[in-house]
Amino acid sequence: MTEGVQTRMRWWPLPGDLPNPPFPPGWIGFSLRSWAAICLALATAFWAQLDAPAGAAVTVMIITQPLRGQALSKAIYRLIGTGLGVIASILLIACFSQDRGMLLGGCALWMAGCTYIGSLERHFRSYGALLAGYTIALVAINVVDTPHNVFDVAVSRASCVAIGIASVAFVNMLTGSPKAWQKLADGLEIRARQIREFGHRALQGESVVDAMETTALAGDILSLSAQITYAKTEIDRSTRRTAGARLAIIGMLTVLGSGRAIAHILRTRNVSALARRHVLAWHELREDHSDRYETVGSLIKTMREEQPDYHPCPADAHYLERAAVLLSNRLHISTGINTLQYATPAGEALKLAQIVQHPDHVAAFINAVRVLLGFSITAGLCIASGQPASMAALSQAALILTLASTALDTSQFGLGAILGLTLAVFVAIGMNYLILPHIAAFAALALVFLPHTIFACVMLMNARTSSIGFNYGAFFPVILGLSNHHDYDPIAFISRNIFFLLSGVISFVILVLLFPPTPRSRRFRIAASIGQDLEAQLSGKGKPAGAALLSLKYDRLVQLLTWTKQLHAHPARNQGAERPVNRHVFNRLVALEDLTTTLARIRHYLREADGCSCLAPLAGEARHLVNSASFSTLALALPRLSTEFLALAQNAPPRERTIAILCAGSLEAVHSTLAENRSTLMHFGLGRSRW
Repeated sequence: MTEGVQTRMRWWPLPGDLPNPPFPPGWIGFSLRSWAAICLALATAFWAQLDAPAGAAVTVMIITQPLRGQALSKAIYRLIGTGLGVIASILLIACFSQDRGMLLGGCALWMAGCTYIGSLERHFRSYGALLAGYTIALVAINVVDTPHNVFDVAVSRASCVAIGIASVAFVNMLTGSPKAWQKLADGLEIRARQIREFGHRALQGESVVDAMETTALAGDILSLSAQITYAKTEIDRSTRRTAGARLAIIGMLTVLGSGRAIAHILRTRNVSALARRHVLAWHELREDHSDRYETVGSLIKTMREEQPDYHPCPADAHYLERAAVLLSNRLHISTGINTLQYATPAGEALKLAQIVQHPDHVAAFINAVRVLLGFSITAGLCIASGQPASMAALSQAALILTLASTALDTSQFGLGAILGLTLAVFVAIGMNYLILPHIAAFAALALVFLPHTIFACVMLMNARTSSIGFNYGAFFPVILGLSNHHDYDPIAFISRNIFFLLSGVISFVILVLLFPPTPRSRRFRIAASIGQDLEAQLSGKGKPAGAALLSLKYDRLVQLLTWTKQLHAHPARNQGAERPVNRHVFNRLVALEDLTTTLARIRHYLREADGCSCLAPLAGEARHLVNSASFSTLALALPRLSTEFLALAQNAPPRERTIAILCAGSLEAVHSTLAENRSTLMHFGLGRSRW
């Protein structure tokens, strides 16, 4: 439903409201832990006489994260991805060692497939898939001229990864780095207080933030799901406790949607003062373990004790249904937080702990095609050059192209690659010829790496410079060429790093010019998926009401908001000048999502009514009309059906009375939502057969 009134002041800060500090909180501890892990990894790799000890330091810089759980989670997926990539490399070399074209083609297809999967996944699962893709470039491509060395290179690569992971884990365990699960618990507590205040304001009839800012708050809540994956590596009984965290998130999203609907009802409909007063009084009580059915039954009972002849009208029924959902889901929030913190049993409620995400298959396919074509173009240039060292450029370009596929802005990642690699080359020149010749002990080398690590970590923690910091910090040890017998030959240094810079240039050109995913196209695809789901609900074939549909709705809206803001932030790069963010258009799409969930909800209540003998005939008629009647017929029939359900509720037993009121309220919700969004449905051409 469309929000018509916007509040003048938000009651919680959005991320963009506060300026980014030059030094993010916790940067000193993060930098020192990363430095200690690099030193430990290099010392171990030198002691083990690995052929490329710099790879251990690279692993540390890639998996290093501010929180312990983040680092451990990323390390696990890095280990899995490396294992898959090494196995694929050995198999490709075994099959096509004598045919360079087939080998490079197989590598390209493998990377494209891993990129597709990584683009659909989230968090470090995505990173693991991408790593499996580009590991083949670091193993198979590096032995394209010496295929008999593939096993040695694979073992060396796996050893570097294992040493880097073990170093990060040891340092985090020894230094007591911040725990991800505690940050998750604190974040849930903060959001729970905000959501309770949001619900209270809505029930009082105060204006709440509009759909765009409500979606921003939903994005803050859903972002906590990333920390759930990190927390799994830190806590015992992780399955139950992380399910509790998901339950709390679902409860918050439910209260958020119900609160926005209640504010709209109170602004546009005449709800009785008796119902409003009793719902507010119920909200002031502590959670009493009542579900929505018990809450409605208790509210009707207390209202009739005060006013024996009270009978809800359709507007009251709509209000009571949304209020009951809001009130009962407060219990899910508190239960979920307690389960996370203390592993307390949550029973059947944990079945609601489902968080579904909206995949963009088109964007994933485009990312895969970009990697495939980019790798093929780079391979052609490298083969044409005839230089053996050009394979380093091909490996590096494959790595950058694969990692860039999940970046919010691939052009920015490409810029970060060329700037980060260039900066790393110039710093490496100074260190290689001005500092390293005067160093004879590892302790001195460790001190030299300290300012470099601090600089890279601070850039990584800043959102605007993270891509530069990643490319600079992760690839600096390789560009420097650290080894057991360090080579100061300037010709070899220049030859190696020219190809690293070339890979950065090629990656930048491909990421900027080759099928760049624009915010406009991504926003259009999300809008199309919203329309498709609504069409399915209108035909009675949509997803059932529940946590999966709710989380999918808000994940899609959060993505829609993200791309809308990106489109506004870069108008010149997205096909001409773009008008300022249009809240009305965004609210239209939110209204379509609201209509989808409302239709799913009425079908759920009608299925409940099928089990009541006195309600079943009317429920069948209502279902038939909702599934097939024209919009003009529904506009006349829905108020009648709602009134008839309320008439049956007057003399029905308590359970049947509650279900009848919930059915009446949901039918009224469908009626009002259809009426308010008639022009939106016509504008997008939805439900053509029903006009």
